[in-house]
Amino acid sequence: MTHFTVQCAYAAYYSNTVTVEADTLAEALEKAIGEANQSPAWSSSDYSGSTFVDAVAEGEDVDLWNDERVRPLPVPSRFTEDGTGPHIVVTVEGGVIQNVDIGDGTALVEVHDYDTDGTSEPGNIQRDGDGTPYFRGIWTNRVTDQDTNPAPESAG
Repeated sequence: MTHFTVQCAYAAYYSNTVTVEADTLAEALEKAIGEANQSPAWSSSDYSGSTFVDAVAEGEDVDLWNDERVRPLPVPSRFTEDGTGPHIVVTVEGGVIQNVDIGDGTALVEVHDYDTDGTSEPGNIQRDGDGTPYFRGIWTNRVTDQDTNPAPESAG
């Protein structure tokens, strides 16, 4: 039987509510984090999250963080703080990706489609490290600064 050293944790939540002035949501969030971090007004929310795995490695009494010889093992998604990883469905029809559905979490999905023969859009072809051509598709349901801070609409 193999020994494993596993660091388990749970999140104890603290909060600090601050009010800031800003021109955009992204600016407000940056200011709020900075102001909250400088303030001593943090208080416990009296809520603790579920226990999750921070790190794991093979061996007994392994120093998971300070030993260069330790080879951490990947933690399966269901044991992480988020619980389960995203469920990603890529729909391909006729050699073309039609849709990517992301459920149960946030993700950035990058699809490399190596079916580039006879393309009508050769300018969209990229090359991997071996020089093989592919189409690159990106799908995400992550919120970005651009989503929360859209470019101003032009007047007129």
